[in-house]
Amino acid sequence: MKFHAVLPWICVLLASPAEAAPFDRDAWMADYGRLKTALAQSYANMDWQIEQRRLNLAGADAFITAMLERADSDVAATLAMVKLVDAFRDPHLQLAAGPPPGDATIAPAQASVAPPETNSDICAGEGYAPTKPATRLPYPEAPGWKQVGEGPFLAGVIGNIGLLRIPEFSESRYLDACRAVARKGLEGRDLQLAARAELNRQLRAKVAALKAAGMQRLVIDLSRNGGGSEWSTEAAALFTDARLSRNVPRLAGPTCDRSAIWKGEKPACSIYRGAMTTEFADRPGAPIWSGPLAVLVDRQTASAAEEFATWLQDNKQARIGGEKTFGAGCGYIDGGNSFAFRAAPMHLMMPNCSRIRRDGTNEIEAVTPDVAIDWRTLQPSDVVKLLERLF
Repeated sequence: MKFHAVLPWICVLLASPAEAAPFDRDAWMADYGRLKTALAQSYANMDWQIEQRRLNLAGADAFITAMLERADSDVAATLAMVKLVDAFRDPHLQLAAGPPPGDATIAPAQASVAPPETNSDICAGEGYAPTKPATRLPYPEAPGWKQVGEGPFLAGVIGNIGLLRIPEFSESRYLDACRAVARKGLEGRDLQLAARAELNRQLRAKVAALKAAGMQRLVIDLSRNGGGSEWSTEAAALFTDARLSRNVPRLAGPTCDRSAIWKGEKPACSIYRGAMTTEFADRPGAPIWSGPLAVLVDRQTASAAEEFATWLQDNKQARIGGEKTFGAGCGYIDGGNSFAFRAAPMHLMMPNCSRIRRDGTNEIEAVTPDVAIDWRTLQPSDVVKLLERLF
C-alpha cells in the first residue's frame, strides 16, 4: 500500500485548528458501508482474493468495524481504511488524497497567461518529464562492456550479447521524445501516441545499432521499471516475430448482489464465469528482433513492465531472469473504478480488470523468473557468466 498517497490528507488533519469540524463517526461508518458494496461490485480481483488467496473478509470486516468504533479522530478512521486496503495486497488498490480522477473542478482560464509556444512548453504543460535511465544492475561495469549510442535507452554489447534497458513504460517520462513530436494543437491522447511512435522509432534504431555491433542474443533490462501504459504491449510485440496471445481480461461490475461476501459467503456470481477468450498483441510495424531473447526483472518491476514480461514468458518467446516482480496485475482499463469518501477528501482507486495467465494464476501473483538471480550479491565480474545462464 502506498501510504504516502494519503499523507497529504493526514497532514492536513494534524495541522487543523482545534475549532475544526468535530469527528463524525457515523459519517465514517456510512462511508465504510458504501465502500464494502463498491468493493464487492467493482473490485476486479475480489473473486481471486476470496477463492485463491482465502482472504477472510468476515474477519477483516469485524476488525475494521472495531477500529472505526474505537476511532476518536479522522486520522484514526483514515488509518482503518489504510489497514483494510493493505489486507488485499494489491498495488493497484490505492487510497489517495483528493477527488477521483475526472471529478476535480476545472480552474477557470486566465486570459493573462500566454498559450504554450515552444515544444518544451507544450510538453511541460502536458506533464512530461525526464526519465532516469540508469540501471541498478552492474553490466555497464562488466569486463568487455561497449556502450552503443546515447539516449533514454541505455544499450551496449558484451561479446555477442546485446543489452537494452527500458526504464519506463510511461510515455510521459520521456520528455525528449515529446519535444521531438510536439506541435501546437497536438495534446492529450494524440500527443501520447505520437510520443509512443517516436519511442518505438528509437527502439528500432537502438536494436539496429546493437546488431551492427555484433549482437546475436538480446537481453532487455526492466529492473526498477514501475510500468506505465499499454505501450508495453506494443513494445513486447516488437521483440518477436511470433503472434503473441493471452486471455482477455475480465472486467468488474457484476449485476447481481454480492454483498454476502462480507459475511464469509462465496460470491453470488463470479467475474470469472464463462469460458476464457483470447486476444492478440498489436505490433506497430515489422518486428525488430526475432533471435534469442531474455528479460531481466527485479522486485520493483511492476504493472505494465510485468505485462511486457508476461506476454513474452507466456508465449515462450523469452526467458525471464532476476527476482519475483512486484505483483501489480492488470490494473485499470479506461481509468479503472473509483470510490469517493464523504467523510474525508480522499478516494480509493480500484482495478477494474483481472487477467488470468496461461498457468491459471492471476497476474497480481507477479512474474516468477525462469532463472533466479540475487541482484544484491551480483558483481560486475559475474555478469558474463550470468548472461550465459539466460540462454
